[in-house]
Formats: sequence, C-alpha cells, structure tokens
Amino acid sequence: MKYRYPIILGFFLGFLLGCFPLKPVANPLPIDPSKLSFLKDSIQKLDSLVKKTTISNPRLSIGYARKAMGYARSLKSNEELIHGYVLMGQAYHKSMIDSSYFYFNKALKLSDSTRNFNLKPIIFYFLGSISYDAKDFKRAINLFDSCIHQASIQKNYSIISWAYNGLGNLELDNKNQENAIIMYDSSYIIAKRHLIYDKMGVALGSIARFEKDPVKALKLEREAISYLKKKSGTEEGMARILLNIGYNAQNPDTALSYFKQALKLSGNHNLPEVEMLAYNNMVYCYIDKGNLQEAENCLVLHAIPLAKLTKNNDLFSTLSDSYADVLVKKGDFQAADTWRKNALRARVTADVTQASEQVRLLGVLLDLKSKEVTIQDKEKELLLQQNRLQKTRLVLIITVFLIIGFIFVILWLQQRNRVKLQVQQISSAKRIIEMEENEKGRTARELHDITGQLVMGITGEIENLDIPDNKIKEEIKGKIKDLGKSIRLISHRMNKAMLEHFTFEELITGQCDDIRKLTGLQIELEMPDEPLELNEEVVLHTYRIIQELLTNAGKYARESIVSVIFLKTPTELILTYGDNGPGFDASLIEKKGMGLMNIFERAKLLNGVAKVNSSPGKGTSWEIIIPLLQKKVKTV
Repeated sequence: MKYRYPIILGFFLGFLLGCFPLKPVANPLPIDPSKLSFLKDSIQKLDSLVKKTTISNPRLSIGYARKAMGYARSLKSNEELIHGYVLMGQAYHKSMIDSSYFYFNKALKLSDSTRNFNLKPIIFYFLGSISYDAKDFKRAINLFDSCIHQASIQKNYSIISWAYNGLGNLELDNKNQENAIIMYDSSYIIAKRHLIYDKMGVALGSIARFEKDPVKALKLEREAISYLKKKSGTEEGMARILLNIGYNAQNPDTALSYFKQALKLSGNHNLPEVEMLAYNNMVYCYIDKGNLQEAENCLVLHAIPLAKLTKNNDLFSTLSDSYADVLVKKGDFQAADTWRKNALRARVTADVTQASEQVRLLGVLLDLKSKEVTIQDKEKELLLQQNRLQKTRLVLIITVFLIIGFIFVILWLQQRNRVKLQVQQISSAKRIIEMEENEKGRTARELHDITGQLVMGITGEIENLDIPDNKIKEEIKGKIKDLGKSIRLISHRMNKAMLEHFTFEELITGQCDDIRKLTGLQIELEMPDEPLELNEEVVLHTYRIIQELLTNAGKYARESIVSVIFLKTPTELILTYGDNGPGFDASLIEKKGMGLMNIFERAKLLNGVAKVNSSPGKGTSWEIIIPLLQKKVKTV
C-alpha cells in the first residue's frame, strides 16, 4: 500500500500523455505584430526569472513558468510552446521531478514531431539529469552524449560544458574517479576557451575536490569563486565551495570565517540547505575552541529550527547527531542519548521518503517508456496487419514481465531498507550501551577511590574517640572495613574492565550476595554443575541483565522470593527468572524506563530473545535465550 499512489500517478501521467498526443500547430491565425513582440519579450524575461528562482524559491519559479506557458499558447507557435514546456520542466526540477520529466518529455516529442531542434540540447541535458537522479545511469549517459552531440552542431558551448560536468558527477557517483576528473577537465577546458565564467567556476570547484595538495586546492577553489562571482545565480555554487574550503581549513578561526561567508550568501539568497550545513560545520569549530555554548546556539537557535521548518529529515538527522556530540562534551549523556535516537528516527524517515520519491520517479519513467513501446507497436501494426496478433501478445508479455520486475525491485528495496534499519538500530544500541558501560566504569572508579579514603578517615576518627570498651571500638572499625571491602567489590563488578578477573559463576553469585545484603531479598540461584565457558560479550551482557532484574526486584518486590536459574544446552544458554512480587502491565513496558528496555536490547545484541510475562498482582517471570555461537553484526 505504501507505493500504491506513486505508481498510480505514474500510470495516470502516461495515460494523459497517450490520450493527448502532441501535434504541431497547423495554420496559426495571424497575431498583431506589437502583441507578438510583447509576448516573446515577456517569455524571455520570464525565462530569466525561472532560472533565477528555481533554487531559491521553487514555488515562485513555477508561477513564472506557468505564466510563460500561457503566453506561449497565446502565440500558437511550436517553438514557443516547446520553450514553455522546457520552462515548466526547469521550474519543477527541484521540487517535483516526476512532473519535470513529464514536461521535458512533452517538449522532446513536440521538438521531434515539428523538427524544431533549437532547445533540444537543454532538453537532453535535463532528461539526463532526471535519469541520473533515478539511478538509470545507462540512459543518463546516452542523454548527456546526445546533448553534447546536438549542442556541438549548434555550437552551444555552455550546454556542452554543462553536460560534461553532469557526466563527471555520474562517474563520481559510480566511484570512477579517473573518468570523473577527465569529464570535469573537459568541462573546464571548453568553458575557458569560450569564457563561460559560471561553467568555469563549477568545473574548477569540482576539480579542486581531487587535489591532494591543500595549498593548490585552496588556490583552485578561490579561483572558482572569482569566476562564479562574474555571473548572477551562482550563489549556491559559491557557498558550497566556501563550505568545502572551511571544512579543509586546519585553524578553527579560519574555518569559521569561510563558514560565515557561506552563511551570509545562503541568507541573502534563500539557500536553507547551505545555511544548515554551515551552522553544522561551525558547531565543530566552536567545540575545538572550547566554546560549547556557541556551538549549542548554532544548532538550537538556527539550524535545527530551520530543518524542522523545511521538513528536511536528512539534515535534521545530521544536526541531531551533532547536538548529541555537543551534549556529550557538556557531560549531559542522557540528553545526548535522546538526540541520538531523534537522529536515528529522522534518518529512517529520510531514507523512506527518498526511496518513495525514487519509486515514484521510476514509475513515471517505466510508464512513459511502456507507452512509447505501445505507440511503436501500433504504428507497426498499421504497416504489418498480418503480424498484429503476434506482436500484441509480445507487447503484453513484455509488459507483464516489466510489471513483475518492477514489483520485485520494490520488494527488494523494502527488504533492503528493513535490513539496513535493523543494522542501524543494533549499531545505535551498541553505542548507547557502550556509553552506559563507560559511565558505570567511571562511577566504579570514583566509588573505589572515595571508599578507600572514607574508610581510612572514619577509622581514624573512631580511633580518636574515647570509647571505654576497646572491644566495641575494634568491632566498629572491623565492620567499617568490611563495608568498605564490600563497596570496593561492588565497584569492581560495576567496572567492565574488572569483570574479566572474575568467573561467570563468581559474578552471578557475587551479585546475588550483594542484593541479599543490601535489600534482604530472598534469592534462590541455580547454576550448571560444570563451569560455563562464555565469551566476554555474553558474560558482560548476561551479567548486566541479572543486575537489572535483581535491582528491580530489590526495589519493587522485597518481600518476594526470587528464583534465578541458568541452564546450558549444546547451543544455548537459557536464563529463567521469577518472583511473586507486585508485577506490572507488560504491555506498558516501554513506559517503565530504560532499564527493562536495556534487557531486550542486550539480548538482541547477543542474537538472543527476551520474553517477559507479568501482570499486576501476579508476579513477574522472564525467559532469556542466548545462542552460545555468536554471529558478527556488520555495523554502518
């Protein structure tokens, strides 16, 4: 159901295109020359406005394109009608790429049917860009090559340079760095030969990314900015180059100056994505400078509200991760944990949105391609009536296979996204638990150090007290020393680094003894007769699970009898826990706190399963099954 509406939209657009075929305008009625000149001039002015606002204000750009389309229809000229479709495609390119493809495809068909090729290079370029966005690289290469060929015939060197830059981006996306550099060099050489400054700047900025010498790279980037400044509408390109310069700068103050320049450009020309990236980079500069308050202000007062306003889940995920880093530096680990989870949720939402957009675009491409095949078949049927039945069957078979293949691709993408999400969740849980272990280790060390000092201090104070009965004094001193010893032993068990000095049986038995002493809880422990040989990860997580279960029992079920049983099979370690305490509503376990959720997370990290059975007034039981042969989980 998730992809139902994008697919229907794609077929609907194809249906409309098939129902209303593009035909050349025949015998146009004469138009008043003054009105003709006014309409043509207006379309040219609107052309400039569409290009100027496509990035900074897509909605306004669409309004200009629609007005130009109206003027083009009034002119009843095929050339201007093609121009109108091109402007509509350009205006929708950033916001609704499937609509953009629809209009460029109409422009291409009208161009071919009327043999009006003036705008064909730019049509090929944008169709290539759309195919590139849809990851149809073979079609994208063919369209970019067609763009270069057609533009060469017309000597439109600006479009040629543009197409080579598009091919460079495509090669870079395919991890073919050498070919990408060749394409960018070709773009720069053509632009430089014909003094096309904006294309020179874009190509030079792309080339600078591959320069290993920082000094040379900086020189190239500054030269690229100087070229881009010579033409309006290149502010986004300049801002991104400034971000790259700042990112590569070694000095935080130098980096900040470049980020602020990019920030100024983005503010003046409505470039929210660049603005958020600039603030995000500034955060780490301020962290390096030790100014955590300013780093937090960049995110809380500027970048994060802008990400929410623009509904940019991709950048909101990045910004949330950055804010978590700031909170970790400030020592607020709980808040950092919350923002890490916000980042993960936003990343999942962004990935799902991107996948849906790509599926919708693929649906449109597939539908229109299928429509073209159908039209060609119908033309052949008119010429070859005797083969009509055979060709119709062939078309139906191809269509069925295409639909089956399309459904298979969607299912495969869904499954891949599910696996990716699970891996991300496990990776995130590992990071969170690692943070908890580090915090427990730090607390254990501090508890160990403070306990020794306190025991010595209190013992000294008692020694100085005038207690007549020396036996009572020695008994008090002995109990204080025993207490200190017990606290140090507890601190050892809290510290992950110290756990390796105990056997698994010693850890579990010691934990049960600690809880008995502290709470008076009755604990019945059963362990296998043979020593358990477990790897470090299983020991750590199982021990922490027991800690959590017994701690909760000590809090809420002190009058209860607790049963802890370990069973070992050839392949599994089975832990069963039970108490006859007050219990709780197991359906509300997510609201009971992080402790119980950590039991599930730790079991999941061991590729195991945790099951809880509890209800108010009926006690609590757990069954936790852990495989003895652990699988490695690939993190992302």
